[in-house]
Amino acid sequence: MKRPDFIESFARTFERSAFVARARAARWLQRQSKIDAFEFIAGLIFGQMSALRLTLHAQADCYTAPVSRQAVDQRYHERTVEFCRSAFDHCLERSLALPPAPGLHATLATHFAAVHLVDSTAFDCPASLATLYPGCGGDASAANVKLLLRYEYLRSQFVPVALVPGKRSDQGLAGALPALMKINELLIADKAFVKVSALREIAQAGAYFLLPWPRSLGLWQWPADEASGPPQALDLAALLRATPETETCVSWSAVQLGAQAEAPVVRAVAFRLSAASASRAHAGLREAQRKQGRTPTKDALELAGWLILFTNAPEEKLPTKVIAYLYRVRWQIELVFKQCKSMLRINVTEVHTNVFRVQCEIWARLIGAVVVFAWHGHLQAASWAREKAELSFGQIARRLQARGQRLAQALIAGAQRLADELWSTWNHLLKTTRKGRQRTRQTTWQTLQAYWPTPTAAP
Repeated sequence: MKRPDFIESFARTFERSAFVARARAARWLQRQSKIDAFEFIAGLIFGQMSALRLTLHAQADCYTAPVSRQAVDQRYHERTVEFCRSAFDHCLERSLALPPAPGLHATLATHFAAVHLVDSTAFDCPASLATLYPGCGGDASAANVKLLLRYEYLRSQFVPVALVPGKRSDQGLAGALPALMKINELLIADKAFVKVSALREIAQAGAYFLLPWPRSLGLWQWPADEASGPPQALDLAALLRATPETETCVSWSAVQLGAQAEAPVVRAVAFRLSAASASRAHAGLREAQRKQGRTPTKDALELAGWLILFTNAPEEKLPTKVIAYLYRVRWQIELVFKQCKSMLRINVTEVHTNVFRVQCEIWARLIGAVVVFAWHGHLQAASWAREKAELSFGQIARRLQARGQRLAQALIAGAQRLADELWSTWNHLLKTTRKGRQRTRQTTWQTLQAYWPTPTAAP
């Protein structure tokens, strides 16, 4: 059987010379010592991956020459952080250079070139990092890290965009979104990332967005005869209150995000929540208002009973009846965050005072996450092409973790041993990580396929 291109690409990504060059550029490696630059980074990424505790011993266990824990600890300093950050940039660049085929979601690729899910997650870190990554204050942790993540849904590509202090707001990070988007790509994000100037840039680039409407942003509509006057603000609460109970969807074909002349024009769609979902939304709103000593208004309660989304994609590209189902895909990134913390342990450290080692471990965990998601994406594409079978990310992650020490030793040994280990790992994961089917309910993706036909090619 022909070996996939991904295996060769993975081996080239972790070539010793690439990491030695980056260690020299960061001035981490100035003279040869018992701790080799490549062994140091391989042990930090893969050696600790398979350990129950993220210790220096786990990192050094794969080194060719025995070294003490103290010797490893002394190699953590400011230049080590730069070396690890540079290693992360290298691994991410190489991962993006060979994207997997869409595979399971190939049908969605006929509508959009890519579907980017963007969100952020935060985790506490030792108080020694409070100056670099200050938290939100109050009763919260003194030090907190926020990770801005882009997850490409079609190809399962994991792309950390930025590491910032936990007190940074999501809207403050929204300015980074236009640079992530290309023509005919779709952005799905939470309402916290709604920033009109950023959305305007995305639309001008020929890309699309799908986001929930925040109440702080007014929607304006031009009169039927535009010459008769300026745009008028839409009173969504009044319009939705007047909607008959039998209607579950209300749409507006062309509204502005704000009254400014340069504001982007979008489609707005409101979906009535089920009675149970609306009841939960109302209860959550009342509780949030109670904590602030307030009572929710009649308009606020009305709006809480609807899911209101807006997009700049035209009806023929993104039909109204599939918008709500497509927005559910955003929850995939919440699962990614859960996997990053529970399985890949990006928020776990055994260190409290060495601020350089904590930062290096965060960068190493992110490299590990990029690696695991790359394996999952390529394995899923291969499995779908061969057998139309879906693979479990959790099982792939756990099996790669179990093989972490073996992978580190094979990477250090190189040559035939590395080729054999990667091929063995590939075949093992293909055979043992197939996901069990849930026959009792339809998945979001199956619903999308049912309501969203593949566009036909022009004659």
